[in-house]
Amino acid sequence: MGKVLALLLIILLALASGAGYLFLTEKITAGERQIADGQRQLEQGQSALEEGKAKLEAGKAKLEAGKRELAEGKKEYEQAKDNPFLVLADKLLQGGKGFKEAREQVAKGDKQVAKGDKQVAKGDKQVADGERRLDAGELELRRGREQLRLAKGARVACAVGAAFFASLSIVLGFCWRRSLARLFMHTDPKKRDEVCAR
Repeated sequence: MGKVLALLLIILLALASGAGYLFLTEKITAGERQIADGQRQLEQGQSALEEGKAKLEAGKAKLEAGKRELAEGKKEYEQAKDNPFLVLADKLLQGGKGFKEAREQVAKGDKQVAKGDKQVAKGDKQVADGERRLDAGELELRRGREQLRLAKGARVACAVGAAFFASLSIVLGFCWRRSLARLFMHTDPKKRDEVCAR
């Protein structure tokens, strides 16, 4: 009876190893698809980040140009305001409308520069967040590749185990065929029990 149990155990180990191989193959296939999708998303993220950085640099350059233009405008306005002839000419010819419009333009420029500063700060934050997400994605991709490598190793072990246990069960079945045949050929329960006891 011990030989039968040993043979059954070996056959079960062969089946379990084969099932493990099939299970791991399915998981590896799904993992490879996920890694390919992740790699594609990572590349899209990198290009989007580069595009965002380029837009941010262009925005910073535009803001700096606006700040210079505003500073020059303020300087001209202050110089004109300090010139009593220009102030008098504006009052007489335009009723003070020229200086009033200039003050409004300077105030509008200040607001636009402040708005630009906020947008640049927001862009800097978005770029930093994008870089962090990209780094996290690269780390996750590396982990996934490592898990995939380990799963492939386990799949090979399952395949080797299935082949080994299947071969062992065939060899033992062949070697024990007489005692197994005697065990199953006897219809008399007493004789079968005697064979099992041996």
